[in-house]
Amino acid sequence: MSVAIIRDEGGDKMNRSQNPYPEFLIDEVSGVKVLDIRHQIWTEGYQVGKEDNQVIKTVIRCQNDMVMVFDEEGEQIPEYQGQYEEVKGSILTDAPPDAVFGYLPNYETELQIVPREEW
Repeated sequence: MSVAIIRDEGGDKMNRSQNPYPEFLIDEVSGVKVLDIRHQIWTEGYQVGKEDNQVIKTVIRCQNDMVMVFDEEGEQIPEYQGQYEEVKGSILTDAPPDAVFGYLPNYETELQIVPREEW
């Protein structure tokens, strides 16, 4: 199965957590608020094939700055794993709003959940 990547007009991959289209438009003639179909298409576009694609669910930063990334089923997602500074940008761009971010200060303690902004 092929995966569709949604890109903006400049050809850049669009952020899946930020829909660039307004949910509603105001009809200039009638003044009526109408749904913007582009908003819905963009939203649904990221759902296409979701059952076959791995979606980031848990992101763990270890004390040695290695990052481990898992999907909802606990399977690793190798393309997002590696040194923190090298993978941070793509993870923050692609992780959905409900992804859990955490830190392991050492390998013998429990995962410390941290806000996305502080990760």
